[in-house]
Amino acid sequence: MRSLERFLVSLDSGPWSAVSRVALGLGIPLVFRALSGGRDRVWTSLALFIGLLVVLRVVPAMLRRALPFSVEAKKVWAERRNIAKQHDSYQWQKLFWIGLGLLSYAVIGDGLRNGELVVTSICLIGGSAGLLVWCRVKAAFPSATAKAISMSCSARPRNSAPISL
Repeated sequence: MRSLERFLVSLDSGPWSAVSRVALGLGIPLVFRALSGGRDRVWTSLALFIGLLVVLRVVPAMLRRALPFSVEAKKVWAERRNIAKQHDSYQWQKLFWIGLGLLSYAVIGDGLRNGELVVTSICLIGGSAGLLVWCRVKAAFPSATAKAISMSCSARPRNSAPISL
């Protein structure tokens, strides 16, 4: 893989996945406020957030088709897409980090408006549930696959007992 490909692949693995999504969450309030004309409506924030999620899905797909990426990079991305199709928690746990970025904005920025607060709550609650489930699911993957999809939890050894909640 070329350096750019390694960078793009690493954006969705290990700590960089969490860091990039927290950074995304930090920027959401500013962008949403600019796009909504400063109006605070819950439905507007939800619509913008759903639009953002669609853009985050469509743009990478278009780039994968338009740009000449290596077979190795395409293989890693295809494996991740297949896992996401099989395990909703793989996608849902990503919301936790976006929600953490939104929450960080509330602390260091000028707070959250009602619509942003609803989006933050959805991200943190849904993302936390997804993260808990994903950590359990991920532990069942072979080590090579787990390394390729590593996000935010460390896989426990295959022969150890699951953690009861």
